[in-house]
Amino acid sequence: MERLSLDYLRKLHDQQDPNSISIYMPTHRVGNEIRQDQIRFKNIINGVIEILKKKGLRDTEIEHLMKPVEAFRNEAPNWQAMSDGLVIFRSKDHFEVNQFPEAFEELAVVSHRYHLKPLIPLLNGNGLFYVLSLSQNKVAMFEGTRFSIKEIDSTFLPENLANALRIDEFMESQQFHTGGPVTAGGGRAALFHGQGGGEDDQKVLIEQFFRKISKEMSSFLDDRNVPLVIAGVDYLHPIYQKVNSHKGLLENGVHGNPDGYTLDDLHEKSWAIVSEVFEKEQQDAAKQFTDLNGSSRVLTSTDEVVPAAVEGRIETLFISTDEHIWGRYDVTNSEMRLELDGETPEDLIDLAAVKTLFQSGKVYGMKRSDMPGGHQVVGIARY
Repeated sequence: MERLSLDYLRKLHDQQDPNSISIYMPTHRVGNEIRQDQIRFKNIINGVIEILKKKGLRDTEIEHLMKPVEAFRNEAPNWQAMSDGLVIFRSKDHFEVNQFPEAFEELAVVSHRYHLKPLIPLLNGNGLFYVLSLSQNKVAMFEGTRFSIKEIDSTFLPENLANALRIDEFMESQQFHTGGPVTAGGGRAALFHGQGGGEDDQKVLIEQFFRKISKEMSSFLDDRNVPLVIAGVDYLHPIYQKVNSHKGLLENGVHGNPDGYTLDDLHEKSWAIVSEVFEKEQQDAAKQFTDLNGSSRVLTSTDEVVPAAVEGRIETLFISTDEHIWGRYDVTNSEMRLELDGETPEDLIDLAAVKTLFQSGKVYGMKRSDMPGGHQVVGIARY
């Protein structure tokens, strides 16, 4: 399973093939809906096969393309370990299954490249965030959206203070007690007291531990300004803030012993923090549209937005996630055609979004009813 990042989207975008299949659908983690997911997926597959037939592919070609997709559908264990959203990409020489904590709208697209628009709000604007749960005995990572949160693999992080600092007899030489400051949950934070050491010694050890964690987190989050929330007892927050190197770390965090929180608790507390950041960013962008509306920097037609996005001239882009503009844009000739007959179209909103994102622009996805000025797509040019 790939981690969502700009590099991941670039890799998918570059794997262009005349019969690139993109499948998105909501899935369920438990209950009778799992069986319904399998039925819906079968219907999606049948729809894709019909599209491929209309394109003139031979039965043998269709069988080759759909073989790994059918195999995934028939493996029952696959459907017992779902997140909220399933994504499948398939082309002649590529097959990939991924899951995200987002209940995607059901969609299947066959085009000359993969359809990436449903993923973009998770990467930029109002989407993905991470929670780093910290204690002296355990480190855990969580990936969340506005809908849900899940624990993800954190084996790349040091597991605990003793292992991180490679102190073989660390636990034997420490006395662990609960005489620390009162936490948000009413309990007391656990503190380490070494033989002959004091509070300053403890802070030095924890700071060294957190430096190791911060280094690995910066590598994991690479160039993304994705929000990161710290969860831990009160006295750990300022120590981690001091050594942090990730530009997306939020000043506010979840206070209290994270081991005592359910996933729902952690999601509620962390989303309350992150949503304010997302909302402010989007409000600032909307205000920029209002301030500049009517000027040459605000572009509201597909004819204007798509070429500008391809050329890297879009600073901020608003896209309607519940609509599509099907057509084809010829980069070489800067020529755009809509509603093509006998050809495989692409969603031009998707094209504008990925090109803006790849060239350091901001992309905000929302329903058409919430779009600035009620437009399908709005671009704010850099100049």
